Amino acid sequence: MLKCQPLSPDRTVKSRDAYESPEGVGFESQSGSQASDQIHPLHGLARRWSPPPSSASADARDPVLAELIGEVLRDAESVGVLLNGSRAVGCARPDSNYDLIWIVEDRAYERRSDRVTLVEHRLRADSPAIEITYENVETLRRLSHDGETSGAAFASSSVLVDKTGEIVPLITAIAARTGKLARERVAEEYDSYLNGFLHSLKSWSRGDDLGARAHAAESGLHLVKALFGLEGVVAPYPDQWSARLAELDAQGWQPGFFQTAVLRLLYAPDPPFQQMLERRVGRLMESRGVRHQWRYDLQRLRAAKYDEL
Repeated sequence: MLKCQPLSPDRTVKSRDAYESPEGVGFESQSGSQASDQIHPLHGLARRWSPPPSSASADARDPVLAELIGEVLRDAESVGVLLNGSRAVGCARPDSNYDLIWIVEDRAYERRSDRVTLVEHRLRADSPAIEITYENVETLRRLSHDGETSGAAFASSSVLVDKTGEIVPLITAIAARTGKLARERVAEEYDSYLNGFLHSLKSWSRGDDLGARAHAAESGLHLVKALFGLEGVVAPYPDQWSARLAELDAQGWQPGFFQTAVLRLLYAPDPPFQQMLERRVGRLMESRGVRHQWRYDLQRLRAAKYDEL
């Protein structure tokens, strides 16, 4: 249970900040930072992620995918197929579904749309479920020019079949487009993170345990989006975070620190920890030229001292 002392304008609770660390963007120095002693790196960090290959060579060894690839190649109305979800980004379990985006010609797409069969579920006794979403090439063309971040599903897909040679360039363009949008929204996501940080600490000062935890958790969602956006990448879905948050270590975080910090925002967001994390995020954002509009509230809550848990 979170403990708190009510704040007043002229008094703060005097207590050592267990997470105080030196100023600076570099987070990798263990000897110079008490924070690194408080948040321990996780073991077995995932590999750094890179966009899935636009080739079926590696995936064709999977018998389920090999059969689906063959089906696409034999079907005159099919233009190509994309592997999506956890199997495309390399964080699948043996029981993970096969998520595919099946590209068909316009007439075939229209017929499926009329029959409400744009989504297909296939169940097999010898494999996990196969989830297929049907799309046409025109959708890819539109997303490559003016699509929103909804195109992120396409951007992280692996192209298994491209009959016409048009799909791979379109997926590449969609990835560039969604990355640009993610980068443009960094300031907005950073602002939302700070909003959650402020409201979490205010809830904590009032003894509102549920409010403090809920705001901290929400702030973490925006923080992940902001930090991926700094790199021109749309943030992955939360069920891919375990495999992909290590990508952000290149921003200067000590290996494993940020992944553990996000986890802590979700289950133990005590004020000294949140203050330490916000200071580090602020230094990173400032080093990248990202500014915020917060004034009095942010400075006051940065300076407030709370009882340690």
